[in-house]
Formats: sequence, C-alpha cells, structure tokens
Amino acid sequence: MSARQILAYGMIFSSATIIGYDSGYLNGVLGSKDFIHRYGVTGSDGVMYLKPYTRSLFSSLFVVGTLVGCQLVALLTEKIGRRGSLWAAACTYAIGVALQTAGLAPGVFILGRILLGAALGFISTTVPAYLMECSTATNRGRLIALYLQFLTAGNDIACGISFGTSKYPDSRSWRITIAFQLFLAIVIFFGAMICPESPLLLARHNKHGEARQALALLRNANTDSPKVDEAMLEIEQHLANQHALGTVRVIECFQGADLRRTLIGIAMSFFTIATGITFWFGYGTTFFAAAGVENSYLISLLLAIVNCAFTAPSIYLVERLGRRRSLIGGGVLMAATQLLTGIIHSVAPDSNADKKMLVVGAVFFIASYAPTWGTGGWLLMAEPFSDRARVYQSAVVLTTYWIFTWLIGFITPYMVDSTAGNLGVNVSYIWFGMTVISIIWAYVCVPELAGLSRLEVDELFEQRVPAWRSRTWQKELRTVEATADLSDFGELDAEEKKLSLEAGMKA
Repeated sequence: MSARQILAYGMIFSSATIIGYDSGYLNGVLGSKDFIHRYGVTGSDGVMYLKPYTRSLFSSLFVVGTLVGCQLVALLTEKIGRRGSLWAAACTYAIGVALQTAGLAPGVFILGRILLGAALGFISTTVPAYLMECSTATNRGRLIALYLQFLTAGNDIACGISFGTSKYPDSRSWRITIAFQLFLAIVIFFGAMICPESPLLLARHNKHGEARQALALLRNANTDSPKVDEAMLEIEQHLANQHALGTVRVIECFQGADLRRTLIGIAMSFFTIATGITFWFGYGTTFFAAAGVENSYLISLLLAIVNCAFTAPSIYLVERLGRRRSLIGGGVLMAATQLLTGIIHSVAPDSNADKKMLVVGAVFFIASYAPTWGTGGWLLMAEPFSDRARVYQSAVVLTTYWIFTWLIGFITPYMVDSTAGNLGVNVSYIWFGMTVISIIWAYVCVPELAGLSRLEVDELFEQRVPAWRSRTWQKELRTVEATADLSDFGELDAEEKKLSLEAGMKA
C-alpha cells in the first residue's frame, strides 16, 4: 500500500471513531457526581440521583437526530457527494458538542444530543456505502472490519478519558469528556479534504477522468492499469443498467430481490443491538455501581479495551470463516456467557461469585461479540444491497438501526433500575433469549457473501438461493467457472495445434 492510499483510507476509517466515542462517552458522563448534581433530583434518603426518565432522554433522544441525518443523506448525496456529507457531519457534530459542553438547561443538552445524532446519521450511512462502492470481492469484509476497528478505538478513547477525569469533583469530570469530541470533528472535516470522492458518484456525473484517478488512489494503481480498467467497466455497466431501468425509487427497496436484501439489513440492525451490547457500553458504568461492583469506571474501560482488541481478529475471520460461521459461532459463545451470568446470580445473588461472574461474563460476551456480530452487523447492513438502490437501502436500514438503538436505550433503565422494573442482573436472561433468536435467524436468513463480487451477489439474490445453501451454491458457481476456463484453454490448445500442423505442412 502507498502512503497516499493509507492516508486516504485512514481518514475514511477515522470517521468511525465518532460513532464509537458516542457509544462510550455518555456512559461516564451520566455517572459523574457533578453532572448528577446539575441534572438530578434528591431522593428520600437525601442522595441525588438521575431519574430513569432523565437518563432515557439524555441517552436516547439523539436518535431523533440520526433519523434526520439518515434521510438527508439519501436526499442530498447526489448534490453534495460523500465528501460533502462528511463535511456537513463534522460541522453539525461540532455544534452539538458545544451545546452539551455548555452545561445549560436540560433542553439545551438534549438539543446538543440531537445535533450530534444528526452527524452520526450522516456518517453511519455515508461511510459504509462509500466503502462498498470502493471495495473488491476479496477486501470488502476487511474494509468493514478495519472500519469497526476504528469504531471500537473511539469507544476506548471515551472510556479512557471518562476514567481519567472521574477523579475531578467539579464539572471537569464530564466537560472534558464531551469537549474532546471537538477534536474529532476537526479530524473528520480535514479528512474529507484528503479522501477522494466516490468513483461511482463521479462517473454518474460524467467525471470519468476523476473517477479513474479516485480508483487509482484507492486501489494503489496507475490510472491506465488493468485493475482500474476493470473497475471502471463494472461501474459503467452498473450505470448503463440503472439508466435503462430509469430513476431509482424508494419503493424498490421493498420489491423483488431487493426486498430480501433490505430485510436482511433491517433484521441485522435489530439483532446487533438487541443481544445486549449497547447495554454494556451505554449503561455499564452505572449498572456495575448499582450491582455493588467496585471501580465501575475501570471495568467499563476494560470492556472497551476488550472490544477493541477482539475486533482485530475479524479482519482475518470475516473472510476466512465467512459471514454465517462467524455469526453462528459467536452467537453460541455470547448466549453461553449470558446464561451463566444469570444462573450464578439466581443461585447466589449479591455474593462475591455473583459480582465476579457479572464482570467475567461481560468480558467474555464482548470478546465473543466483537469479531463476529460486531463486525458482521455493520457488514450485513451494507454488503447485501444492490448498487442501484444502495443509497435508499442504506438510509432505510440505518434509520431502523438508530430507532432500535433508541428503543433499547430508552427501555433498559426501566427494566434494570431498582426504582422501576428492578431486573438487575436478571436482565442477562433477556439478552440470552435474544441471542438465541439471533442465532436461529442467522442460520435461516443470512447467506454467505464472502468472496462474491457485486455481480455475483446480485445473481445469488435474483436466483433466490436459500441462506443455508449459499455456500454450496458458491462452490457450484466456482466449479462451473473452472470448467469453462478449462474448456476455453482446451479450445485454445487445439487451435494452436492446428496452426502448428498447417505451418508444418506448408514447410
């Protein structure tokens, strides 16, 4: 890889840091004593606390912004491009961070969260689609895995800063954690200047020369190389087909073969959240403290480090094992850890073994989730989509993803808190049940897409290949191709022998 290629992809991946940071920073902020003093209420015992209602609003209403951001991306991508979407995200993000850092009335803090959500809507829709448009059949999974590596690194940074500032008795214990995001906004803004525009969008606007230059940079090749020629041919074929079919409409996401693709993305957007991951990162600090576990900030940092460290193997596993095996195998391990956590709590509640298993179970759950459902979730919310309807399918699926994030984030405090549902550690049984359902869904509905080109992915869905037969179908496809290549080689060899014989007769 060239230095320019590394820099370009590095800037693209760095945008994921914002999403990861958001999943970790509020966790520590809500646990700050000074923050609780500003926005909490006094209980009957004279101790101030944040009501479940307040925590739910602060943690989940940012989804209103993400919904707006997802829809605006679908409408404005053709006008401002992928890079323009990143610029808009950086500016919106900075304003939202400033409003939260100010520490004004709850309504102002919520407005800041909504603006921050709009920025996340832009980024979460734009970047995976950009990576799909720039990828090949052999590196598509690895690009998303690297994207997730930066995302988990953002969560590490958030938890690390929260842990470091937790010792402050004043507003620095939460303001520094929030304000650090201004630096991330600056990185995204200037990073968009370095990244090339999407080759597909450039070609769609008849900027074929610029499209070739973008492909050359992203694939580390010369503009007149066979790799760039092949990529441009694929783009031109796609644009020709799109032109023949007319203007794409949102309703096409739910018609024909595209319906199955969209439903896979929607279902994955639910299961990747409903297995419990957002609970540990969005509510873990206060949950561990309420469960009597000491050093809750340190444990949250540990979970973030585990998440980042165990995302790294997915760069290899996502292509080696494939999508289906990763999801099913990871799901079994996740379910086992949640079930054991719940059983030990039921047998020996509030004991040392219970508290230790709560922490150990969370660590093993995240270590199992990160290289499988963590990477696979984002991959399957982008990979199955058709090039024609990708913009709208991405918008629909990411909209549902943020809705599910809001829903689970909103109801979790009511399920767990002692002042509401009071499930406590028993919530592990719910995550266990959801993980079991997700395993069944992965087996029945998720086809194996590793190693398939975008045209072959189209063929798989158009032929309605069942998910559990997708690996066999791919082997049969490769066998047919190999047979055709041998046949062509045999015809070529026979032709060469014929020419050689004719030359000998003339001699």
